[in-house]
Amino acid sequence: MSDRINQVIACVVLSSCCLAPSAYAQSNSKGENSSVVAGILKEVNAAGKEFKVLQAGELLRELHTDSKSKFYFVGIANEAARKATVGYGVKASCDKDGRIKTITFTPPIPEPEPLGETRLSMTPTELFKQVDADKDSRVGYDEFSRSIYHSPKHGPDHFRKADSDSDGGLSSVEFRKALENVSWWTLSRKAPEAWFQEADADGDEKLSMKEFAHICASGNHIDNVFKRADGDDSGDLSSRETTAYIRSVTHGKQKSRKTRKRDRQATTQSVN
Repeated sequence: MSDRINQVIACVVLSSCCLAPSAYAQSNSKGENSSVVAGILKEVNAAGKEFKVLQAGELLRELHTDSKSKFYFVGIANEAARKATVGYGVKASCDKDGRIKTITFTPPIPEPEPLGETRLSMTPTELFKQVDADKDSRVGYDEFSRSIYHSPKHGPDHFRKADSDSDGGLSSVEFRKALENVSWWTLSRKAPEAWFQEADADGDEKLSMKEFAHICASGNHIDNVFKRADGDDSGDLSSRETTAYIRSVTHGKQKSRKTRKRDRQATTQSVN
């Protein structure tokens, strides 16, 4: 049975809307004509109106502003530093010609540093103290991105909405509010069994997609998440499948036996 649960966990693809899916969500803004660009600012012209952004670590997108373009600076406390700077994180919406509608700049995005499973039992105050690495009684964008929610695409908007006074950092009150929209945090507040019983509105010991929405607030993507969580293709989620989904969010995805076998074969071939 445990093997089956691990297989279900492995195949779940976490959602990326409404509730932030995990601490380490990846950007899916790819393609040379993507209307959303998330990446690192590599070049900016002297006028500060033309940019080159390295998107998804592989594609250099050329963007430009016009009189209607809107600028945002997120997580940058020093007002003098609120200007396009090489190395800053970028999230922009644009048309296919690269004309910017909105562009958001953030401090450089650090690599994720998982806090471990102990974070799941922490109170907001305990977690705040743990994440506040520089002990300045605020959680900066870099600290939040490193330990709570890492997403070049969704992270800037998430942080900007939480930073109600726009001072570039989250107070303990703002931090607590931000946690409410982080799914691993929300789902860790109750046992998986409690979530299942609460969502099972008709008491038939299984969850329809509509009932599953009580747990997975993923908007237009919920059908894909539901199908991947439905390991036996029954059209409903059992308590076991629901528990596997929740653990995939709170504890992270695990490799299936098939993937582990493929990795071992690749390692063996490289050695030989």
